[in-house]
Amino acid sequence: MKWLCAFLCTAIIFTVYANIKVDGASNDRIFVDIDSVPHNKVALLLGTNPLNRLGRPNTYFTNRIKTVAELFHAGKVDFIIASGDNHTRQYDEPTAMRDSLIARGVPSERIILDFAGFRTLDSVVRAQEIFGCDSLTIISQYDHCARALYLARANGIDAVAISAPLNAGRRVRTRLAIREWLARDKMMLDIWFGKQPHFLGEKIRIPDILAQRSYSTTDGMTLRIVSPEIAATPIDSFVVEFRNTRDIEGMTGEMFKIERLSQDGRWKEIAIDRKYTDTDSTVTIMFNSIGWLIFPDTTLQMTVKPWFYEHDWPRGCYRLSKPFHYPPYPKAKSDTAYVEFVIK
Repeated sequence: MKWLCAFLCTAIIFTVYANIKVDGASNDRIFVDIDSVPHNKVALLLGTNPLNRLGRPNTYFTNRIKTVAELFHAGKVDFIIASGDNHTRQYDEPTAMRDSLIARGVPSERIILDFAGFRTLDSVVRAQEIFGCDSLTIISQYDHCARALYLARANGIDAVAISAPLNAGRRVRTRLAIREWLARDKMMLDIWFGKQPHFLGEKIRIPDILAQRSYSTTDGMTLRIVSPEIAATPIDSFVVEFRNTRDIEGMTGEMFKIERLSQDGRWKEIAIDRKYTDTDSTVTIMFNSIGWLIFPDTTLQMTVKPWFYEHDWPRGCYRLSKPFHYPPYPKAKSDTAYVEFVIK
């Protein structure tokens, strides 16, 4: 009896210790409002069974899907790792999450499936070791988020979390709380004894979204790149969009230029493809004299094809510029709209 009492006392003290440590690590790191969540390149969606014990839709699952979809559409994350259990062909959490996210308007190319997320430890560690994530936004219910954040901190990942709603009665909440306490005990022992995921494997690189900065020589006109969204070379074409916020129409044409920021801080036009240069290494690029009107408070999209530039662009900061005019026409000197982007 003495040994049993000693064991129970030790277990209780250890559980209290584990919960204090986990709750302390999650202070100010769990959000409930999407607008207040900082931007992260990658969200880690933790898996669960799409169906409950009665074979009905699991609210834990549907609330997580709804939350991460809203997070994506708010521009708070660029990619979503759907990490879950797929230990048999009949049980496939990642695919179920992907299909549900696509149904909520998330593009399939922004969803990354992790079929080896058997436990929270596996999902968090694999996000760093396999997918190269040093920062994450974690999505689950509140208590689970706290445990995942502790695991992330223990593995050197700078993570925040957003809590999906929890729709459950008092009895279910009590059962889940006890289960979470035990899970935190096991997590703490796993960390102390260096437990690793069941599977690692080859690294998978998540591409970079085209970061942009737009400005112009006069107020009222902005320029942004609509496509491609992901930075990769060679780039055969850009779809750009002008936005006119003045109460008069503007005008633009075909002409454009692409420059690269040099090490001395100056913008220099990138090199012309040598097959278009003559014997004197000079070239003249001509554009059609066409004007497109950009009406007040509207947008205009057009395709820019940099075919005459060299296609092997090195890493660095670039900017695409296009001239435009406001009336009265004609003008001896045009204004210019710029959009900067980074090739990594």
